[in-house]
Amino acid sequence: MERLALHTCCAPCLMGVYDVLLPQYDQITLVYFNPNIAPDEEYERRREACADYAKSRDLDFIELDPADDRQKMHDLLDLDKDSLHCKSNRCEHCYRMRLGRVARWAAENNYDALATTLNISPWQNIDLINQVGDEVTAGYPDLIFMKYDFREYYKDAQSEARKLGIYRQNYCGCLPSREEAEAQRAAARAARKAKNAH
Repeated sequence: MERLALHTCCAPCLMGVYDVLLPQYDQITLVYFNPNIAPDEEYERRREACADYAKSRDLDFIELDPADDRQKMHDLLDLDKDSLHCKSNRCEHCYRMRLGRVARWAAENNYDALATTLNISPWQNIDLINQVGDEVTAGYPDLIFMKYDFREYYKDAQSEARKLGIYRQNYCGCLPSREEAEAQRAAARAARKAKNAH
């Protein structure tokens, strides 16, 4: 029996991934572990959207307690701004923290495979995710990380979430990523305004 632990970042990404994976496994368990998400209100909103969608489809959903790792993540972002505010360093740390914890849970519960919904997003570093996935599962001989690329389903998943009124976040999760997203949106607005002025 092939059992997949699917690290689940949010409801819209899950919507684009689950039905693709369903024929490949006898059991899929959604594992919500995202201690990077801040502030608290945002964490709760994303978790509830994911849990509600899972419940609406009778999917197997669990949440791993993020408390200790949330504090570690926030402390690191405060203490090591030069290193972890560099996007590649920050993202690698985040992928390793999340996938490492879910890999441990999957191994402890006799799952055969681990995958992540992060691999649907064009904003994520899929090569780095896959590298980290291999590394965190290397210590568990009966667990393999599945290197999927779901990006072709991203737009349809976002459209479906919009149609169903499911919450769609506008930044990755940590506070530096929110600052970066806000700066990008402001730059895009300024560019449009400048273009319209001519």
